[in-house]
Amino acid sequence: MRALSWLAAVGLVAGACQSCQAPAVDEKPRPAPDLVLERLNDTGTLSLADHKGAVVLVDLWATWCAPCLAELPHLQELADSFDPNEFLMLGIVLESGDRKDIEEFIRKQGITYPNLLGEEGTKEEFGPFLGYPTKYLIGKDGYIVEKYLGAVGDRLSEDVERFVRTGSLESSD
Repeated sequence: MRALSWLAAVGLVAGACQSCQAPAVDEKPRPAPDLVLERLNDTGTLSLADHKGAVVLVDLWATWCAPCLAELPHLQELADSFDPNEFLMLGIVLESGDRKDIEEFIRKQGITYPNLLGEEGTKEEFGPFLGYPTKYLIGKDGYIVEKYLGAVGDRLSEDVERFVRTGSLESSD
């Protein structure tokens, strides 16, 4: 009986891990939320609506989330690859404790793209939330065009590059 319980637990964990690897979710275009949140490692606030005209990738993440941390260097590289007037990489840190501790963590990780301090209800503003990390690709018109669950990898870079260049996620092949 104990072995069956253990196998069931392993199956649940394996199933959860597989869902974390799902690169994208079929997302029908819809308006991005008009969030205004406090900047971390900077002063003032940032409004998502103020960035219409640029492609934005929003990463909802937490400092205790291993897949989130594994992606940080990749997201920094992505942020550094584009003109900031064309593409904004934006992190929203949630459920991660004290502001000063989060700011120190971001500094130690070498993350220079803007990160915001999420508030109660921030993640739900984007719709149903299934877990960390979750990313949203937002077009120049302010509409969410794709949702990514878990650690995504190269697919994310390819999608962002294609979308910044063409305004579409469709492959031209």
